[in-house]
Amino acid sequence: MEFRRPARPRRAWRTVVVAVLAAALLAACGGGGGGAVAAGPPDTAATLRAGWTVGPTHLDPHMAQSEVAWFRFGFTSFYDRLFTVTAAGEAKGMLVEAFDYTPDGLGLNLTLRQGVTFRDGKALDAAVVKTNLDRARTLQSPVVKNRMAAVTDVTVTGPYTLTLTLNRPTPAMPYVLAEMAGFIMHPDLIANGDPATQVNGSGAYSVESFTPGQTLVLVRDRDDYWDADAAKVAKIEHRVIGDFQAFSNALAGGQIDIGQFQPNNVASIEGRRGLATVPVPQGISTDFMFNRNIAPMNDVNVRKAINLALDREAITQALYPGSQAKYQYYREGLPGYDPAIRPTPRDVEGAKAQLAQSGLSGGVDLGEILVSTAVTKGLIEVIQQQLLEAGIRFTPVTVDAIQIFSRYAEGTSAGLVQFSQTGTEPSAGASAVWGRQLNPAGTTPEFDALLAAAADNRKTPEERSVGYQAFQHYLLDEAWSAPITFVTYPWVMTERLGGFSAQMDYATTVGPYDFRYLTMAAASS
Repeated sequence: MEFRRPARPRRAWRTVVVAVLAAALLAACGGGGGGAVAAGPPDTAATLRAGWTVGPTHLDPHMAQSEVAWFRFGFTSFYDRLFTVTAAGEAKGMLVEAFDYTPDGLGLNLTLRQGVTFRDGKALDAAVVKTNLDRARTLQSPVVKNRMAAVTDVTVTGPYTLTLTLNRPTPAMPYVLAEMAGFIMHPDLIANGDPATQVNGSGAYSVESFTPGQTLVLVRDRDDYWDADAAKVAKIEHRVIGDFQAFSNALAGGQIDIGQFQPNNVASIEGRRGLATVPVPQGISTDFMFNRNIAPMNDVNVRKAINLALDREAITQALYPGSQAKYQYYREGLPGYDPAIRPTPRDVEGAKAQLAQSGLSGGVDLGEILVSTAVTKGLIEVIQQQLLEAGIRFTPVTVDAIQIFSRYAEGTSAGLVQFSQTGTEPSAGASAVWGRQLNPAGTTPEFDALLAAAADNRKTPEERSVGYQAFQHYLLDEAWSAPITFVTYPWVMTERLGGFSAQMDYATTVGPYDFRYLTMAAASS
């Protein structure tokens, strides 16, 4: 669907911002939140119901179109994965018990946890993991194959040990294997079944029903699961509710037990009796991505002008209350964050001057900009009006949140406005966000050299962080995108739910989406 540029006065965006900000401030006066949710004793016969705005269209982890959309929709309940990532951003083993790199950095040795089985009693051993990893690195997939590009071979070295041969000394693989590439299926499913419609994993739950893009119902069907602290509810239901009002009503009415809200729409539900709110500052942001392959985005002066014309603070306060305006690619507390990078105030005259350097003193039309359906309502109109004051125009085209990645990769649009994430590890995230599979402009030799210099598993974490700082200075100097806001998401849930907190695995990177340790208390009579 295509929208015309709204015919508002030059300063109309401020009216939009002020109106939304007023609503946000009023909302802040009601409701409360904390860092964790504590409930009563677990009811192991309970059902946990989660609501989402989008859902996966199939069940194959290696063919995921979006790591986050697939990961959070219950996949962690029926498939175990090789690694997990702590809230501090550190990779640790899950199915992997121990790991280390060879001295040259070109081998990753894995020792697997013993005693993990599938429902038919088959052991999840090194041969099973090799079958999965070979599939993940060779299958023509939307995301996972590219994420596994550093792995050239997988060798079984013992019943529960194996070595991944790498084409470069990268530290990213444990993090990559903490996402879709590291989910382990029964080899019979890979050889003889259909992973898109069937599930056979070592997790505590099996699939009772699945409606693509709509619902997934999971039931706990084993009492011999290796992780005794996990799987404390009998059933988990994941449900897509695309309409915000219906989403809020479902939570208020008790049809779902937990949901992630946008910061500017939580006011309709926050503070209601029987509900709790937990804010989670995730490494996910809202960004304006640029296709540097086509004019006028191939002009660095145009890209810098867009950055100067945006008022990130006003946007963040109005549309993402409680969040943080984004001036660099790594959020504070994560590797790569550079405290020396200071906020850049909005400078409309500076934006005009940048355009004038390219002979565009009369302004510029960017052309078609894709806008995700998941993006906060009102954002694109504010961006349009802010850029218009600097003489920058564009035509927004709204695209489904899942399909937008393949649409953008076609390379005909000048940019997209979408949620973005730097991943669980900087180099892994950079390869995904800036690689040609998601970004039609691809990378440059300078990009590749800086990233390779930083992402070396032979270096200390501190040395790598310094390298990532240099890498992101290149991105900022060349204005590869216009970062806007690091989002702090309010999670709203029934007070019966226990165990949810901002310290859960993945919380500060891609989000606290693994529900394995959540519990439900008995309903009050």
